[in-house]
This record gives sequence, structure tokens and C-alpha cells, in this order.
Amino acid sequence: MEGIVHSLRLGWRALLLKEEAYQEMKASSNPVVKGLVLIIVVGAVIALVGLVGTVLEWASTPDLQEIKDTVHAYLLDMPWWDEMPPQALEQFEQWYELGWRVFPSLFGAPNIGSAALGIITMPVGLVIRWLIYGLLAYLFARWLGGTANLSETLGVLALAVAPQAVNILRLFPFVQAGNLVAVWGILCAYVGLKTAHKLSWERAVWATVLPFLLVMVVAALTGCLVSALIAVAVKGG
Repeated sequence: MEGIVHSLRLGWRALLLKEEAYQEMKASSNPVVKGLVLIIVVGAVIALVGLVGTVLEWASTPDLQEIKDTVHAYLLDMPWWDEMPPQALEQFEQWYELGWRVFPSLFGAPNIGSAALGIITMPVGLVIRWLIYGLLAYLFARWLGGTANLSETLGVLALAVAPQAVNILRLFPFVQAGNLVAVWGILCAYVGLKTAHKLSWERAVWATVLPFLLVMVVAALTGCLVSALIAVAVKGG
């Protein structure tokens, strides 16, 4: 428990962009384990807060089933059905049901099941992103003249999860802070790489953003390749 409390204190100081927090993480005996614990705890707590916020949002949202039934009855009352063939009504029913399964979630309707599952998926997702970004940032930082090893790099970058604490605002229905958290997390990663690798601010900026650029390029190329394969398959068919 003491280790968790100490990691959370480090995270709080890292949230305020204090370089000594990143230096302390780098100098710790096992920065990877300490960082992993921090990420899992923060992810689980934020997901739990999100679940409570989703329940409150669900409680304050009008009954979607009643809306669905009311709209359905209104549409079926329209006079144009008298001029439609019998199969048109059957097709309408199918599309109407499908639409009500898909569109509420697309437009942000509260989903308690998904929010509850987030207690597992959010920490796992944060850990995966941390490992991928940490490895790429380490390679770029070393290429740019950095001095920290991989364990130290992962440790300081784990502190970039600290801005996720802002998501505690999700306790209040309909409140989102995604962009703020993302930008703040990038600033924390920048301070961590600059401090751990003893880079100039220009090189630290490049070490911070190059992993994102690489992922974007790979995603774009993958999308083009998939599109080309689909086009070839369709043409061949």
C-alpha cells in the first residue's frame, strides 16, 4: 500500500510538471513496476468514477424505450403506408430496430455495461499504449542523443498518465475532458523525456512527437494497403 501511495504522490507532482518527480522516478529501484502500478491504479479509479457518472447520466436521461415506442407509433400512423406494398412495412420494422440498436450508442447514450467493462479495459488499454509509446519514444530519444535506458524511460513516461486524474470530472453527467487530458499527457511525456534523457528542449520535443507521427504514417499506409486489397478483390470478383 505504501508503494501505491508513493506512486500516486509522484503522479500528482508529475501532473504539475515538476521535474524532480521525473528524476525521482528515474532513480527508483524499479521504475517499470512502479509505473505499471500507477497506471493500473489510476486507470481503475478513473473507470470506476466513469461508471458512477454513467449511472447518474442514465438516471437523468429520458427513457429511450418510451421515445422509441412513441416515434414508432407516430410513424406508423402516417397516411403513406396505405400506398406502400406490404413488404415495405416489414423492411421499415427491420431498419427501425437496427437503427435503435446502433444510433443511441453512437450519439453518446449512457451504456452502463460498457462503463462497467471499462474497469478492466481502461487499465489494460493505458498499459498497452504506455508500452508501445514508451518503446518508440525510447528509440527516438536515444537516436537524438538521450542517455536513459528503457526501464528509466518507461518509468518517467508512466507519469504521463497523471492527467487522467482530470477525468474525475466524469463523475458529473455529460462532462468530458478528453482534449485537455491528451494535451496535458503530451506535456508530461515531454518533461519526462527531457529530464530522463537530458535532452535539449528541441530534441525532447522531437522525441515526444515522433512516435505519434510514426503511428499516424503506419496507420495511413495500412489503410491505403487495405483499401487497395479490397479494390483488387472487388475488381477480381
